[in-house]
Amino acid sequence: MDADKKSFYEKAAKGLAASTLMYGVDSIVHVEDKDDIWFWRQILSKYRPVKYKFMPATTNEKGQRNTGCTQCLKYRGYLSRKFFVCIDSDLRYMLDEDVSAENGILQTYTYSWENHCAFARRLQETFARRTGKGDSFNFELFLKEYSRILYEPFLFMLYNERNGLRGFNRDKFRSIITLQYRQGDELNNGEAFLSRLASSLSEVVAEINDRGDFNHQTEAARYSAKGLTQDNVYLYVRGHCLYNSLVSIGKKLCEGTGVDFEQNVHKDALAFEEYDAISRIKSDVGVLNTVRLNMPKE
Repeated sequence: MDADKKSFYEKAAKGLAASTLMYGVDSIVHVEDKDDIWFWRQILSKYRPVKYKFMPATTNEKGQRNTGCTQCLKYRGYLSRKFFVCIDSDLRYMLDEDVSAENGILQTYTYSWENHCAFARRLQETFARRTGKGDSFNFELFLKEYSRILYEPFLFMLYNERNGLRGFNRDKFRSIITLQYRQGDELNNGEAFLSRLASSLSEVVAEINDRGDFNHQTEAARYSAKGLTQDNVYLYVRGHCLYNSLVSIGKKLCEGTGVDFEQNVHKDALAFEEYDAISRIKSDVGVLNTVRLNMPKE
C-alpha cells in the first residue's frame, strides 16, 4: 500500500475508533458483509458483552463504499479495541497468513462462519429437537463420511497451495465440492450424495498416489496441530459450498414439518465451547482488551 493510502486508512481508523462516543458504543466492528453480523454478534455477545456497532462496509480511498475481507484488512496496523475487524479465515489460518487478535483482527478459524453452523453434533441435536425426525437422517454420520472422503485431497490441495504448485489448487477443490442436490440425496444419510463426491475425486486420488513429493503423514501432522482431523474436514472447506449442500438436503427432510431448516436448524444457536475452532475464537476475543492503537513505523 502506498503512502497516501496508508495515511487515508490510518486517519479513517482513528476516526472510526473515535466515533464510539458518537454512537454510544464500546467498539466499532468492521465485518465482511451484512450476513456476517449474525455470527459475530453472537460471538461477541457471549465472550465480550459490551456495546457494538457493526459496519459491513466502509469508504475506500476512492470514496466508494466497499465490503469484503480485502477492505477489512486495509486497516491492518491501525486497529484497536475500539475499532477492530472480523473476517472469514478462508484458507488463511491453514496457510499461516499473519492474522492475529493481537493486531485487532478476529477470524473464524473455520473457512467461514457458515462452517460453524454445520457443527455436526449441534446440527443433529437441533434437527431432532425441531422436527422430531432425528432418526430420518444422521448429520453426524454424514459429515464424518463427507470429511473422510475429502481428507487426503484437502491435505493435497493445502500442500500445493503452500508450495505454490500448479495442479490441484483451491479452485479445483472448490469446484469438486460444489455439488447440486439430486432427488434422493436425503435418503440413507446422504449415501448417493457422498458416492458422487467420492467419484468426483477419483482422478485426484490417483494423482496423489503418483506424487512422490507429497507425504500424507507429514501433512496430516502439520494440520493436526491446527485442529484438522479426518473427521472434521467439513469445518475447513469452503463454507458456502457446504452450506448450500446441507440446506438443500435439510429442506427436503423438513418438508411437511413446518420447520424452516435454514433458519430454525442450521442457523440455530452456536455450539459454544464444544470444538477447537470456536474455542480459538474465544481466546482471541479475550485478547481484544489488550489491543491498543499502535501505529507501525514507516
